[in-house]
Amino acid sequence: MALGSVKVPAGMEPLFQTAEELVSRFFRDRKDDPGHGTIEIFGERYILVRAASLSVEFFSMVYDLHGPGREAEADAFARNLLFDLAHAIGRADAQNFHSRMGLVDPIARLSAGPIHFAYAGWAFVDILPESSPTPDQEFCLVYDHPYSFESDAWQRAGRPRAFPACIMNAGYSSGWCEESFGVELVASEILCRARGDDCCRFVMAHPGRIEAFVARYVARRPELAARIGAHEVPDFFSRKRAEEELRRSHAELERRVEERTAELRASEQQLRQAQKLEAVGRLAGGIAHDFNNLMSVIMVRCGLLARRLDADDPVRRELDEILEATDRASTLTQQLLTFSRARVLRREPVDVAAVTAALAQSLLPLVGAHIEVTVARGDGAAVVEADRGEIEQVLVNLVVNARDAMPRGGHLAIATGRVDVAASQVTTTGVLAPGAYVTIAVTDDGTGMDAATVANIFDPFFTTKPNGKGTGLGLATVCGVVQGLGGEIDVASTSGAGTRFVLYLPASGAAAAPVVPVVDGDLPGGDETILLVEDRDDLRGTLVEVLRACGYTVLAAAGADEALALLDAHAAEVALLVTDVVMPGMGGPELAAQVGVRHPGLPVLYLSGYAPDEALRRAAEARTVAFLQKPFRPDELARQVRALLADGARGARDAAP
Repeated sequence: MALGSVKVPAGMEPLFQTAEELVSRFFRDRKDDPGHGTIEIFGERYILVRAASLSVEFFSMVYDLHGPGREAEADAFARNLLFDLAHAIGRADAQNFHSRMGLVDPIARLSAGPIHFAYAGWAFVDILPESSPTPDQEFCLVYDHPYSFESDAWQRAGRPRAFPACIMNAGYSSGWCEESFGVELVASEILCRARGDDCCRFVMAHPGRIEAFVARYVARRPELAARIGAHEVPDFFSRKRAEEELRRSHAELERRVEERTAELRASEQQLRQAQKLEAVGRLAGGIAHDFNNLMSVIMVRCGLLARRLDADDPVRRELDEILEATDRASTLTQQLLTFSRARVLRREPVDVAAVTAALAQSLLPLVGAHIEVTVARGDGAAVVEADRGEIEQVLVNLVVNARDAMPRGGHLAIATGRVDVAASQVTTTGVLAPGAYVTIAVTDDGTGMDAATVANIFDPFFTTKPNGKGTGLGLATVCGVVQGLGGEIDVASTSGAGTRFVLYLPASGAAAAPVVPVVDGDLPGGDETILLVEDRDDLRGTLVEVLRACGYTVLAAAGADEALALLDAHAAEVALLVTDVVMPGMGGPELAAQVGVRHPGLPVLYLSGYAPDEALRRAAEARTVAFLQKPFRPDELARQVRALLADGARGARDAAP
């Protein structure tokens, strides 16, 4: 018996014969009831739709909606919409038919499709021998629709198409086959009667394979290449993937928004912390000048007194404790000034190992006899570009923390060394870039810390010490100094098993100046005349005493006006100006400018515990001006004065004819 509703290769005829009998039985069960406006087939209600209304006329209405000049956009919109609609209907009809007719086998399901297609009025189907309908991504169906309702409608309207017209045919047939085989499929019309071809021919395949199958078909039929080149693959699946990608992007965006929100909260917390630090800095700056002046009086007076006593005098121990207290007070002030950015730094090549060794002896009283201290120096140069005071402050803070972690005694080890980091290395405070680093390791066997504590130890004002026992600025200062020098810190600690801090500071190739330890002895001096300007009476008197003890003639002034008057009276005698920076009325930098006009080339030494002037601070850090940070010891003042006077004398000799 010949097939009447489909044409297939000879080997497929028995299969489609069974399908034709099944579909014929399905459509014989039809009941038309115009009185109720119903058409029922096999218990399901159907509707009749004019072919032109889903092709020519539909496109015309879409063109009108889009307006002149937008025909290409309107055409793409209409084709995509019709393909999507037909594809969905094809899947739904296949699912319903399979269920009602009890079809389970994919081949049986697929073979019913072309026959159902013909019975439903879509088109006759002619399946070509190039087809290979396998239930996987290699599925390929090549077929003709000799009587497609869409191409027929366009031909009857006398409106030739530039592109293939059988969009719903492609969508419906690929939807039916996709439902039958469970494989994602799309159909593309490569030849179309509405475009002037002699047939309506389709290739159906997986979306990722269809272009390759079309290319393969064209290679076998080169005479069709020019016409097939105008075909289009419906973008139903690409749009679906785009929508899925959009959903994924939306989810990713939500995730990133959540992360960014968390970052903003953290930034807000950091901003509040920074504002708190700024307020503390302003407060520190406001009190630092007077506080450091007081500390200078105490420190210099104690230094002078200590020089008058024998080494074994019992009063020396009392003086040492006073000096230790002033050192701690000075350290606290310097920490506050670090946050307010009012501290003057004198960065130069510094031998970290030498500074550590020189500082070790003075740290012993600070640590206490109940803690054993060892200092070790590794191989290689340990030179960094830093302010020596920064390195000392970092060491003191770490040593004090280690001491407090060992109330019952223990062992404290300080080791310096040099390492080459070959690849980026994650540390507790950040990522360490490749390069050469000087290391400072401070290790104790004290109480240790848990991970949660380690995560917060560098936060300003965070402390685990009891009220009144810690400021919460020590480790924050350490972190600020180390990162300010371009380094990082790694911390390893276990509760009950001690803590190890390893500081990585970028190594310098320059030679470091020798570390001169502070020793008792005669103060370096001379017989020159010095103009000293200091507004505080007690500190001015103390400094006059130190300088006169060094042999200098001192002209002392309480302010700028008095200093200028003294300079006018003794212009030929004055060899050096020593002035406070912050004073009522005219400050030190303004006074130095006035002096420079009246006495060109006169050396100037600035004294201050608080340098609010940014230009002066940067000049001091760059060593273009001489600066001595308060509080200071008598020998520090004496050495600085002597160095400036010696440089001035050399300059005068060099300038002489």
